[in-house]
Amino acid sequence: MGTLAFVKGNLNAPGYQDILEKNLWPVAAKYFPSNDFIFQDDNAPVHRARSTVEYKLRNKIKSLSWPAQSPAINIIENLWLRLKNALQRNIDAITSVDELKAAITTAWMNVPNSYIHWLYNSIPRRLRAVVKSKGNITKY
Repeated sequence: MGTLAFVKGNLNAPGYQDILEKNLWPVAAKYFPSNDFIFQDDNAPVHRARSTVEYKLRNKIKSLSWPAQSPAINIIENLWLRLKNALQRNIDAITSVDELKAAITTAWMNVPNSYIHWLYNSIPRRLRAVVKSKGNITKY
């Protein structure tokens, strides 16, 4: 699992690049010491901003080309749902922003590695399902 970055207010391209600068490199160094990784984000405007594309090029961050409106193949959606469900089980105990951040962090840290591996291993099935459905809704 990578690190969480809490954002206050709206995120813009420079803010996103700052998040990458502070959070991507430690994770990449730990899991991909030979710098042989492909970074995945989605088509959010801050991810596709000209300055962000230039930042990735300058820093030799290989990015995965990502189709618009493609939640069926974006495994992060499954992870967000898991975190949301974990938070909702204890929602009455959360009474402040700091408690919410702590609960999110705890939920994030408690996601089993086996679940992450299962999600990654599901990508080929997801892609086949999208192709089979000709880009329409899938079970994912």
